[in-house]
Amino acid sequence: MNILFPSDLKSHTDRLLNDHLVGVQSKGLKLFDTLDFDFPCFKREDLREVVSVAALYHDFGKATSFFQDYINNPEQPSTDDSRNKRNHGLISAIKTFLVLKEKFGVGSVLPAFGFIIVRKHHGNLDDYRSLLTITDTDLENCKIQAKDLEFEEFKNFDYGELRSLRRKDRGFEIEHYFVLNLLYSIILQADKTDAIMKDDSPNKGNGLKSNDVTLFKNGFTNEKANSINSVREDAFQSVKENIDKLDKHEKILSINIPTGSGKTISSLYAALMLCEKFGYNHIVYCLPFTSVIDQNYQVFDEIRKNAELSDDSGILMKHHHLTDINYKKVDEEHVVKEYTPNQALHLIEGWESNLIVTTFVQFMYTLISYKNSSLRKFNRLSNAVIILDEIQSVPHEYWELVRVMLKEMSERLNSTVILVTATMPLIFSEENAEIKELITEKKKMFGSLNRIELDVTNLKKEQMVWEGFIESAKNLVDTNTQKNILFVMNTIRSAKDLLHSFERITTHHLLYLSSHIIPKDRLKRIMKIKNKDGKKPILVVSTQMVEAGVDIDLDIVIRDFAPLDSIFQTCGRCNRECREGIKGKVILYSLKDSNKWTPAGIYKSFLKQKTIKVLQNKEIIPESEFYHLANDYFNEVKIGGSQTDSITMLDKIKKLKYQGSDKTVELNLIDNDYTATIFVELDKNAQTLWLQYKETQEMVNGFEKNVALKQIQRRLSDYIINIPKKCLPTDHDNGIYHLRNERVSEYYDDETGFNPSKQLPPEESSLIF
Repeated sequence: MNILFPSDLKSHTDRLLNDHLVGVQSKGLKLFDTLDFDFPCFKREDLREVVSVAALYHDFGKATSFFQDYINNPEQPSTDDSRNKRNHGLISAIKTFLVLKEKFGVGSVLPAFGFIIVRKHHGNLDDYRSLLTITDTDLENCKIQAKDLEFEEFKNFDYGELRSLRRKDRGFEIEHYFVLNLLYSIILQADKTDAIMKDDSPNKGNGLKSNDVTLFKNGFTNEKANSINSVREDAFQSVKENIDKLDKHEKILSINIPTGSGKTISSLYAALMLCEKFGYNHIVYCLPFTSVIDQNYQVFDEIRKNAELSDDSGILMKHHHLTDINYKKVDEEHVVKEYTPNQALHLIEGWESNLIVTTFVQFMYTLISYKNSSLRKFNRLSNAVIILDEIQSVPHEYWELVRVMLKEMSERLNSTVILVTATMPLIFSEENAEIKELITEKKKMFGSLNRIELDVTNLKKEQMVWEGFIESAKNLVDTNTQKNILFVMNTIRSAKDLLHSFERITTHHLLYLSSHIIPKDRLKRIMKIKNKDGKKPILVVSTQMVEAGVDIDLDIVIRDFAPLDSIFQTCGRCNRECREGIKGKVILYSLKDSNKWTPAGIYKSFLKQKTIKVLQNKEIIPESEFYHLANDYFNEVKIGGSQTDSITMLDKIKKLKYQGSDKTVELNLIDNDYTATIFVELDKNAQTLWLQYKETQEMVNGFEKNVALKQIQRRLSDYIINIPKKCLPTDHDNGIYHLRNERVSEYYDDETGFNPSKQLPPEESSLIF
C-alpha cells in the first residue's frame, strides 16, 4: 500500500509527511509481526490490516494547508479557528474508517477500532461510545479540511454508520479491550519511534542467560552453612526442576519462599529459563517501591558484570519516575553509543530492553489504563515473562480484578506471570490449579526456619495506654544493652514522641526514620543501620516505611499493631541472615487511643479485625508457623473482603469505558488524597537545583522541555517529601510546594524532618511538574 503527497509536505519540522507515513506503517507492521497473541474472535491477518491502514493514514490530515502553514511557521500567532483547522486526528480517523469499511464492511467492529486509535493517537482513550461521537462543529470543520485536501471520498462518509457501531459494546468481552489496546499501542509506538528515532532504533541483541545466574550464585558457595542458606539452595534447585517439567499452558506461576531466602535470584533464574524454554523475548521485573528497584537492579547488574556482558541498556534497564534518562548501546567492537536525552526517554518509557526492572504502578497502569503514555507499552506485555515481586502489596479489593486481568493477559498475549512473595495472597487458587507453585516443598521450607519468634502476648491484654508503652519500651532497651533494636510505629506522631522519650539513652546509637525526612538523609541513615560500624548497638525508631524496601537486619523488633501481612514484612527486618547465636524476637503491641489520637489508625479496620481473629489465643509464634498463619489470614480476607471495586472495574473494561463521569479505567494504587509534595531547600545544592528547575519551566513546550523536566525531577527528588495536604496554604495549587532555604528551620528539623503540626505560608513560586 502506498500514499503520495507532494514531496514538500511535512509531518514534523524535520520529517517529510510521505516519509513519516510510510515509516510508521513499516515500523508498525514490523512490530506487529514480532508479537504473539491469541484472539479467538479476530483473525491475525485482519488485525494486521488495521495496523497497516491506521499507520498509513494516521497523519493524513497533516496534508492540509492549515497544518502546513503551522509547521512551517510555528511561531505565528494562533486562533481557536486556526487550531481547529490544523487538528488532524479526526479527519485522519475518518479516512482510516472509510478504507477499513471497504475492507471489512460496516458490520465489523474493526473499522471503528481503526477510527479510535487514529483519532486518539495524540490523546487519551475515552468511553467507547464517546470515541465514536462527532459533534456538528467537528463535522463542519472536517468538511473544510476535506475540501482543502480534495478528499472526495469524504462525501461517502455516513456518520450514521459510525454511530450505529456504538451499540456494538453490548456484545464486547475483555478480549475486545486487549485487541483495541494492542492496536493502539502498536500505532503509538510506531508513530513516536519514527518521529523521534527516525531509522535509528537500537537492536537489543543478546541478554542474560539462566546459566549466568547459576554461575553468579555459585560464586557464594563459601558462605557460612546455616538454615537460610540451605533454604536458598533448595529454592533455587526446586525452581530449576519444576520449570524443566513445566507445560507452556501453565502460565500463572508462584515462588512462595521465606523472607531473605533468595527470591530475587530464584525468580530471575526462573524467568530466564522460561525465555529459553518457551521463546519469550524479554522479562519485566516489577516491585512496589523505587528503593527496592534500585537494590534489585544492582543485583542484576552484578550478574551482568559477572557474565562479562556489555553495560548496554538493551540488556538491562530500569524504569520508574525517577530513572536517570540515559540509554546507551554497545556494539560488537565495544563502541559505545549514547542516545540523545529525547531518544533515551523514548526508549526507556517504551521498555526497549531484554530485562526491564520497574514498579507495580508502571506495570499495572500499562495493563489497566486509559492514558496514552501508559498504553504505549501495552505491546511489551506480549511474549514476556512478568515477575510481580512482593505481590502481597496489591490491595485486597483488587484481587479479583488482578486475577482476571493477569489470566487474560497471559492467555491473550502469550506471556507468563510469576508471583513472588513470602506471604502469598489468595489471588489465585493453588488447589483449583489456577496457579503453579515452583517451590515443591514450600511448607517444609517455611517450617524448617527458626530465625525469629513473634510475641503477640500483649494482644490478650487490654490495649496499652501511651505512657505504659513508653515505660515498657524504655525497660526493653535498658535490659538489652548489647542488642540492635527497631521500633516500628504506625504514625509519624507516635514515632516522634517515642524518639523524644529515648533522648537520654546512652547505651545505643539512636536513629530515626520517617518519610518526612528528605530521601538524601534517609538513605544515609539506612546505610548506618546496615553497616552497624559504631561502638554502640543501634536503636532505630521508624514509621512503617521499613516494612519493605529497606534491607536492614536487627536483633529485636517492636511493632505497633497492623494487618498480618505488614507484621510479617516487619518480621523480615529481624535476624534476616540467621546470624549465629542469635534468636530474633518481634514483639507486637496494641496501643490505646489515650491522647485523642490513634497510633494504629492508618490501617483499614477490616484487615485489623482479620488479623486479631487469626492471632487470638496465641502467645509466642515461632517462624515455622508463619506460612500457615499467613494462609489463614488471607483466607479470612478473601472470605470477608468485598470485590465490588474489582467487579465495577471489570465491567468498565469489558465495555471499553475508559473514562466517564465516574471512575476511569485505572487502579488507585497510590493514595494521593491526603498527601502533597514539597521541595525542602535544605542546602546550597538544593538552592541550585531549584533555580535550574525554574529555568527549565521557562523553556518552550515540546520534547526537549519534557526531557529536561524529567532530568531535573530526578535530581530534585533527593529533597522531595510528601506531607499532609492540610499543612499547605488553602490557596495553594496542585504543584510542588517550595519550602525556601530561609524558612526551612521553622518547619523542618534535621533529626525528625518536616513538622506536620505547622501550617505552611503562601508560596508564590509554586510550579507544576
